[in-house]
This record gives sequence, structure tokens and C-alpha cells, in this order.
Amino acid sequence: MRSLLRAGLAVGLLTAACKDSIGPKSLANPQATTAQMAALDTLFNVSALNSFSTLSGNIAPSAPRLAALRALASASNPLAGSSALRPYGKGLESAQMLRQLVPTLTSASAAGLFPPAVVGKTFEWNLTTAAYEPTARTGAPSNGVRFILYAVDPLSRLPVDPLVEVGYVDLNDEGTANLAKVHVTVAGVGGTPVYVDYTVSLGATSGTSARLATAGYITNGAASPDTLRFNGAISVAGSTTSATVTQDVRLDVNSRDAHIRLWEQVSLTQTTATLRIYYRYQHGAEVVTLNGHFNLDSIGQTVDGTISVAVDGGRFATCTVAAGSGTFTLTCQGADADGLNADEQEALQAIGDAIEHTTQIFQGLFTPALNVLGG
Repeated sequence: MRSLLRAGLAVGLLTAACKDSIGPKSLANPQATTAQMAALDTLFNVSALNSFSTLSGNIAPSAPRLAALRALASASNPLAGSSALRPYGKGLESAQMLRQLVPTLTSASAAGLFPPAVVGKTFEWNLTTAAYEPTARTGAPSNGVRFILYAVDPLSRLPVDPLVEVGYVDLNDEGTANLAKVHVTVAGVGGTPVYVDYTVSLGATSGTSARLATAGYITNGAASPDTLRFNGAISVAGSTTSATVTQDVRLDVNSRDAHIRLWEQVSLTQTTATLRIYYRYQHGAEVVTLNGHFNLDSIGQTVDGTISVAVDGGRFATCTVAAGSGTFTLTCQGADADGLNADEQEALQAIGDAIEHTTQIFQGLFTPALNVLGG
């Protein structure tokens, strides 16, 4: 979970200088952003959380579809070719993947999300097949399935050989006649502590639309004051040829007085996309916001757009985006007369990284449930 959470909180040191609140604003200490990233990188550095984050795409009671859909979305993303622009494209990839899942999501059965043959089964990793397989091991919930979590190799991103257990994740069917709902719990070996507890529900489905909602928490231990609470929703409307996907998530770490909102909307055709982003980070009374608007052509691999960043309501920077034929340009200008120095440019990149990793949190939480609801 560390890779999902690190940059989502990293903007905490982006603070405004003492200037007129209605005029341009600068960052008091842009260099401190990198130091804050390093400090917060260990906030959720727990083996079970790292394992859950890394293996979430493999946590599926039947052959997972999301990995292949995500790979296709990444390959057609015009923003993926630039390290400066890539952070803004994660929401686009998620939207493209979800558009393909809608027909399957609408067929999810609220009466029974798991195939009868696997209900109550525990899945363990098979080193030979490099996949999870149901076993005779006991302990799984009677209305769901259990997946054992293992220490992972940082290079292969697969469980180490020999296997080392670090916990488990339970997926419980809590659906009703009118609502499909998956309850996800991540716990340490033996069931304690509980590190992650949340639900994903599927509603408002039709042949061309669906709405997914989630709420819960992530913590690094029962006695830890650092708990990230979250709630969010994804709405999909349209078809495989034309659709709109809206993602909205709120994250709060009250012990750090850190509060994040990320709203993204993607309008898709078969060859074009329009991406809108609103990102808000509040630390105490201080607020950093970013608004982005991108027009993308997946055939010509072209992009144009703008990004504007404000600190406490005052303009900080405006950026223009242009990409095409393998050339990617992000040009930023400061609102102050003295422009942007190198440290402030780096701080802008940190905000982009925060958006990318907040999106990754959202995707990581939804993935196991989507493997059930859209499998």
C-alpha cells in the first residue's frame, strides 16, 4: 500500500508565502516537498498492505480480466509517453477500462457473487503456475473467499520463493436482492490486526450505465493514530463507442490534518477523449488546488490542454500541454512576476505525482471487487 499512498499525501508541505490572499501566491519551501514524501512513505509501510497493493490484480476467484484491459488502456494513452504528463493520465486509463466492463457489471448477480464451487474456499499462491488457486485450507468466510497474502519481490512484483505469509484478504458477499456488495478485509497473519476494511457496492445498473461506491479505512496497525478514511464513487454512462466516466474520491488522515479530494471526468469516443481533473489538498487552513483540462486523440497520439494551480485561492502557476509524434511538452509559468524557479517546477511535478498516486489508491481499492463484480 506504500506505493499507493506515498505521493497522495506528499503535498502537505506546499504552503503559501505571506502575500495578499487575492493576489498571486508562491510556495514557502518547495524543497521540503521531497522531504515530506520520504517521511510519509513509511506511513503505511506494512508487509500485508504492500502485498495487498501489489497483488490486488491477481485477487480474483476466476481468471481476472482487469490486467488485460488495463494494459490495453495504457498502450493507447497519449499521456503515457512523458514522465511529466503521465501522472495526469491514470484516470483516463481507468475510465477506458471501466467502459469495457459495463456490460459485465450489469449482469452481476446480487443473489450470489461467487461461483458455488469456490464459496468458502481459501486461495493460495502456486509458484509453478504463478497464480492463485483454491485449496482445501480452512478459515475462509462462509459467504465469500479468502486469499493468502505473501511477501513480494519488488522486481517481479510476485510472491517470493519460498513463500512467506504476511496476512490474508477476505472478500465477503454482502449483497441483497437489489444491491451487489463486496466487503473487503485485509488482516495480518492469524487475523490481527485488521489493516483494511471497506465495501464496494454496485447500483444504478442498466445496459449502458453503472455506479460503484466505496467507503472504509486503511491503517498501519490497531494502535496507530494514522488511519486513512476514504469514500468515493465511479459512475459510467454510455457504450463502448461513446461514454462518460466520472470518478470522485475523498481521503482523510485526521492525525495529520490532511484532506484530499480528487474528481475526474472522462468523455470518450472510439478515438478521442476529453479529461477534466479537479484536485484539492487541505492541510489545516491551507488549500492547494489544481484544475486540468486535456483533449486527446488516441489515433494521432496528440494532446492539448491546460493546468492551473492555486494556493489559498491565489494563482500559483498555469501550464500548457502539447504532445504529438513522440514529442511531449509541458510549459509552466508562475503567476508572480519572477516566474518559477527550479524548486517550484519540482513542486508542480509533486502535485502531479499526488494526483497519480491518489488515483492509484482508488484503483487499488476497487480492483479486487471489480474482479468479482465484472469477472
